[in-house]
Amino acid sequence: MALIDTFLKLMEEKHAERLVLVSDAIPYLLKGGETIGLSMPALRADILQRMAGEISGASSGAEPGDGLQEGTFQAADKTEFGYKIQESASDFRIEIHAMGAPPTAEDPGLDALLERNLGAALGAKPAAPAQPASPQGSVELLATIDQAAAGESSDIFLSSGKPPRVRRKGMLSRIDASPPNAGQILQLIPDDASRQEFETSGSTDFAVRWDLSHGSCRFRVNVFRHLDGVAAALRPIRERIPPLAELNLPESLLELVTYTGGLVLVTGTSGSGKSTTLAALIDHLNRTRARHVITIEDPVEYQHREIQCLIHQREVGSDVESFSSGLRAALRENPDVILLGELRDLATITAALTAAETGHLVLATLHSGSASSAVNRIVDVFPGHQQQLIRVQLASSLRAVVSQRLVPTRNKSVIPAIEKLIVTPAVATGIREGHDHYLRNAMLTGGEDGMITLERSLATLVRKGVIDLETATRHAVDQQALAHLLE
Repeated sequence: MALIDTFLKLMEEKHAERLVLVSDAIPYLLKGGETIGLSMPALRADILQRMAGEISGASSGAEPGDGLQEGTFQAADKTEFGYKIQESASDFRIEIHAMGAPPTAEDPGLDALLERNLGAALGAKPAAPAQPASPQGSVELLATIDQAAAGESSDIFLSSGKPPRVRRKGMLSRIDASPPNAGQILQLIPDDASRQEFETSGSTDFAVRWDLSHGSCRFRVNVFRHLDGVAAALRPIRERIPPLAELNLPESLLELVTYTGGLVLVTGTSGSGKSTTLAALIDHLNRTRARHVITIEDPVEYQHREIQCLIHQREVGSDVESFSSGLRAALRENPDVILLGELRDLATITAALTAAETGHLVLATLHSGSASSAVNRIVDVFPGHQQQLIRVQLASSLRAVVSQRLVPTRNKSVIPAIEKLIVTPAVATGIREGHDHYLRNAMLTGGEDGMITLERSLATLVRKGVIDLETATRHAVDQQALAHLLE
């Protein structure tokens, strides 16, 4: 995809009459006599020269002279545009217009409007938006991200000196784009605080929004150092929060937000959809009950609009120092429900247990391979002399654990297989006494209580023809139990 086509798609998406690109200035669209600044960095002259070559190389009727070229050209989708390219000692300028809206450079009012807005873009910093909206990545890299995101990718991977890759339907593949360099990737980091975190710890998380050719899109980004240089993992965030049915998750999970207090965990590996599941649960709560919800996330992914709930979303690093400090503050902010992006360390887990014990419903994610192992994952964070006390706290405050993993389907997509552990009196006893087999046995026999084993979930998917037996067997923890369920 030519770089200019990214801008043309954005121009069509916003129904603008003209696109204006000036060296060392932020690109602008003209629509109805108003200018619309794009959320991207200023363009260097060499970038504009590259785009000018893309335009004039496919031009018809271009007559260069005195640094001025005018003519028409066709975009990749065969749409015809008019253009004017002007190069002077001070700047490089490209104007592109739809063929139904010819350029009006002789209009002094319009020129003054453009000069005023472009001058403001060059000379003054705009007011900081509520959400990071102007990442400092290079235009070439943003074009690559645009190309990758347009293909419904769940993740985008950029690594210095290596071809970009995307994950689509669970499969990793390359895209036809130039390898980024370390400088381009580092320019994605949006602010000084994130840059300082990267320098100190070797990685940083943040969320940004770009205006891309298919519309405005928000991304969760992690930039990190590695042996061969710098890399970034980007995840496009859907604006609309999908319901559980759309996520292929059982409606019975909605019961998790009906508890009046206690701790509910959603566990799984990275990329298994934990955050999206929690967002769907909060969205359901928002539509059905009037509650005060505080979320503490790193970074904020899905943005909830208030329907019945009062929702305050706080981002670690910009709104609150850490998960643990945000959670301690939340206890003084009278919430009914607290959502924690991750139970990451001892301080956060301690605060979460305290919140759950004092009558708040705490929803949190945890990196754990199964529902039963989540208990040991929490207990093992604490020193040995505290672990028995933590088991007692967990036995009284834990309400449920859902573990999910994505498995490949027959149609080359992915679907979640889940475990659901409900803390019944028998499960609470097992947690308190450290008898892990109590938890497993309770899940095997607790169907009437709403419990689900991974093998039962996989067997259901096999019977429906969604996944094949080989896939189910590969992901099952107890292959004999799976075979028994499928007999």
